[in-house]
Amino acid sequence: MSERDKVRLVRTACPAHCGIDCCGILAHVKGDRVIKVEPGDFPDPRDRRICLRGLSSLEITYHPDRLKYPMKRVGERGEGKFERISWDEAFDIIATKFREIAGKYGWRAIGWVLGGPGAGTTKFGAYLRLASLTQSTRVSAWGYGDAGLPCGSRVLFGTHLPFTFFLPYLIPPSVPDLVVVWGSNPAESQPLFMMRKIMDAKEKGAQLVVIDPRYTVTASKADEYLGIKPGTDPALALGLMHVIFKKGFQDDDFIQRYTVGPFLVRTDNGKFLRGKDLGWKEAENYIIWDTILNSPQISGATEVKSALKGAYTVNGIECKPSFQLLKELAEQYPPEKASEITGISAELIEKLAERMGSVETIAFVTHMGLARTHHGDISARALGTVAAVTGNVNTTFGSGHLPAVLNWQPFLHTIPEKPSYHRLGILQLYDAVIKGKPWPIKAVWFAFINFVNQCANSGKIINEVFPNLELIVTADMFMTPTARYADILLPACSFLEFSDFLPHPYPYVQLQQKVIEPLYESKSDVDIATGVAKRLGFAEYFKGGEEGFIDLIMQHPSLGGITREKLKEQGAMNLPFMPDTGQKFDIQLPTPSGKIEIYAEQLVEFGQVLPVYLPPLEAPVKPGREKYHLAFVQGHSRFRTHSMFANVPSLLEMNPEPVVEINPIDAKKRNISDNDIVTVFNDRARTTLRARVTEGVRPGVINITEGWWLEQFGEGSVNHLTHDVINPVHEFVYEPNMSMNDVAVEVEKQEEAEK
Repeated sequence: MSERDKVRLVRTACPAHCGIDCCGILAHVKGDRVIKVEPGDFPDPRDRRICLRGLSSLEITYHPDRLKYPMKRVGERGEGKFERISWDEAFDIIATKFREIAGKYGWRAIGWVLGGPGAGTTKFGAYLRLASLTQSTRVSAWGYGDAGLPCGSRVLFGTHLPFTFFLPYLIPPSVPDLVVVWGSNPAESQPLFMMRKIMDAKEKGAQLVVIDPRYTVTASKADEYLGIKPGTDPALALGLMHVIFKKGFQDDDFIQRYTVGPFLVRTDNGKFLRGKDLGWKEAENYIIWDTILNSPQISGATEVKSALKGAYTVNGIECKPSFQLLKELAEQYPPEKASEITGISAELIEKLAERMGSVETIAFVTHMGLARTHHGDISARALGTVAAVTGNVNTTFGSGHLPAVLNWQPFLHTIPEKPSYHRLGILQLYDAVIKGKPWPIKAVWFAFINFVNQCANSGKIINEVFPNLELIVTADMFMTPTARYADILLPACSFLEFSDFLPHPYPYVQLQQKVIEPLYESKSDVDIATGVAKRLGFAEYFKGGEEGFIDLIMQHPSLGGITREKLKEQGAMNLPFMPDTGQKFDIQLPTPSGKIEIYAEQLVEFGQVLPVYLPPLEAPVKPGREKYHLAFVQGHSRFRTHSMFANVPSLLEMNPEPVVEINPIDAKKRNISDNDIVTVFNDRARTTLRARVTEGVRPGVINITEGWWLEQFGEGSVNHLTHDVINPVHEFVYEPNMSMNDVAVEVEKQEEAEK
């Protein structure tokens, strides 16, 4: 047998799932072609797994429609007319245009619009490094539906994401008594990492409750399903707490030790009472009411019993513990009122609250979908507050695998003594381009993001954002809806054609090892960024290519000596493990108080110090009072990761076209039958597709799974219907979030629409 006929095996990893599952891949290579992929091994054989998307990797890599060489636009933007050019010409055009724009507007007029780092590390870092060196603008993609949860988590826990505080209850050997999946569908969006743990817990006796507007695949596995109206989650949380507090199910000891519940709040201004208000030398210290001494004391003083309830007057200042204020808010939401708002029966609300109060441990599972409403940050805080008052927030660490921390600094701030890049949220990009506020953006570079397809208010992007840009560069594998608007189009590699470092899934890290050489004239994102960097005078910062960047980002003690070479030899490796010594250490929360902030003093001016219920911006809650009577949500599909895989033939055989799911009650009112062609519309757009009549969505709600490309609809698209309204609280806390699940629409049968 010749060397070319031999099959070699290469262990790599699939980054195509935002880092959530990140399956190991064992690629079978014959000659210079991958002929088969199968699950790669992990230290724990139970984690050897793969999904439909991973299995379709070869269809992506060898897809006939791949972009094969650099091109420049010769038609109008959006026409998709391009001519072939060389890489040298492409880099020269980009560098020349960048300098021209920077000369007129400054370097910050150039924006780098990148997909999330979960899709890789060094491919993301390469562009950030170039943005840092040029002092241009990084356009953060968290606001693409994923900033609401961080906004809530930053207020409540002081951390970007809340998972550290919820997930340990699901990690073996822990087995919770109750799993509450709230606003998430891990059976389709996190099938291999999260859903397996949920099903393992169920097998060992845990009860599963699912809260969602859709009867999802996850809900089909539940012991109890609560079908909620979109955007009403805080009302449900307050209804649950009403019952919990009324029946004394709250964990007072936990609230006193780990939350700001005992801290006194001034009733005149809503701020925490501090030592300076009393003329004490401990000026910034928080004040509690000691029930033993019946007097105010500094928080944290020894042998103090803090009051959680009541009203007190301290030096003439009227105060209440913040927990008392939370309790008073919850008193306004008896199950009957919460039911009226959420659409969940009062009996189910009371039943869930009682179950929460009677079990030892609860694992709360949520993700980004919960917070994709205008007030999604409050939904996240409300869920976290329920977890906190029942003592189901993990606040200690005793043993286990340490989290991976990466050496991002050389990418985020490449030259420490000089300024780095400017930063905009992705929703803020719209006004930066259209109005020049807060500063003008005149050029954008899109990489691993299908911007026009996936971001809010697609019509506005096409008609107002793109016409005001002097240069659009897109690096992609395919002629996506966004690529059609590019001035310069660059062919990027598939994940089998370049190397990267993947710190997922916990507790592992993996090497995404290059399996074959890049096909056609495609390049990795690191090599593309390097080509531009050389022409801008920054070649010295891009030496070593992908492997050099991998070595650089891995230079952190948290990895405990794990190296690229070791990963190449061993495959996935466990993160360093801290053995159980019998000791538990409190996790230091980076909130202003160092506690779980169930009362957020920083939001006094916004009237949102507590997880208040505010009606959705658009999604109708009370039928008949709005112009558009249906709430539109976008679920995820097992057949796609956002808009990736929307053009894969084998997946299209199983899921051939977009459909709108509508409840039989709503369909009957509109004379709509299953498989009818319908139009979903509002003041922004009209979107035409086939109807699927199903009880899988609650009355008053429709669902279209996100990720379908524009051309796969009769007209319009998913995000032609969505809005780009900015929530000022999000802007204040972190960055604005797109409210994909807070949209009002109407649906009509196409023959009716044509009349």
